[in-house]
Amino acid sequence: MELFCYQAECGDAIRIRYNGSDGNSHNVFFDSGYERTYGNVLEKEINVLIQHGEVVDLWIISHIHDDHIGGVIKYIKSINDGEVKDIVKRWLYNSPRNYTPSAEDKNISSAKSIRQGDILYDYLFRRNMLPEFDVTSDANPIDLFGLKITFLSPSSYILDELRKKYKDERLFERNEDESISQAKSTQVYDYHWPLEYFDLSSFEEDSSIENKSSISTLIEFNDKKILWLADSHPSDIHSSLVDLGFSVHNPLMCDFVIVSHHASKGNNNSQLFSIIKCNKYIISSNGENIHCLPTKEALSRIVRNKYRELNIPYNLYFTYDTPNLRSIFTSDDSSVYEKWNFVSIYSDKKQLSFLI
Repeated sequence: MELFCYQAECGDAIRIRYNGSDGNSHNVFFDSGYERTYGNVLEKEINVLIQHGEVVDLWIISHIHDDHIGGVIKYIKSINDGEVKDIVKRWLYNSPRNYTPSAEDKNISSAKSIRQGDILYDYLFRRNMLPEFDVTSDANPIDLFGLKITFLSPSSYILDELRKKYKDERLFERNEDESISQAKSTQVYDYHWPLEYFDLSSFEEDSSIENKSSISTLIEFNDKKILWLADSHPSDIHSSLVDLGFSVHNPLMCDFVIVSHHASKGNNNSQLFSIIKCNKYIISSNGENIHCLPTKEALSRIVRNKYRELNIPYNLYFTYDTPNLRSIFTSDDSSVYEKWNFVSIYSDKKQLSFLI
């Protein structure tokens, strides 16, 4: 199994490629970054798959924010313009609206009703490719040629709350502004504080219903596990993992964690990391964004977790190599790496790739 984390600025764009139980190569995409992420990275990746006769077996879109859905919107536009063919065989996506189109009204995306966040739904509706079920933590895991995907969020209740918000024709809040994201309250970078400054017991969860509605997953292939958290809320993930039987004394052992909301302090808490045993964490952010992500506070909750085994070195992987990311730990004494037994690894390529 190969894991690819593409540069998507402060966004998610991920692919897993594996040799399935049928002996063939398979590809699963998770989110797609911004619209410009398609032209910068994903267009080439999709064309390479086409050249090799491969398809995208499944594409999961976690939620409606630009930094997760934007690349797919551009992909759909390119398909409609005849620039590329559609090679996606299955989609998983929760529409933020409840649609009940009549038999006569096949074009649900009329000029009157279409909104940017409806584009994916409309595309899937027209091609009879809408998911057969709401993707929630209540849904059964799926098996895709030996790749098991368990859904950890959102709950059915949260998805219903999201759809109540968008029951009328308002524009989707596809961008994270001050009104919808707790992360925005961090208006300056917190890198000037030393790693041990942060109170790990203090936590205020992200208030965004859009983020809370994120599809997040536990991905398993053979004996390997990847936890993809999108922009989910840690209380929801913790609850789902507890329901699966994990605890402080029986932690989820996984190979990689793709950290929630680009390491926002409102989406990562000590309680969650206390029931996860993993030494490789991926932070999908360039460190140059209005939300000031990643936050050092969130990283501190990872490396300083009281249930962590300090004899096991931790790796923090960043999808970019920028001066701002390099500055995260400059306020600390150089001994901080040895004391907390971790290293920071930066990528100057368009993708981080791992053979798992």
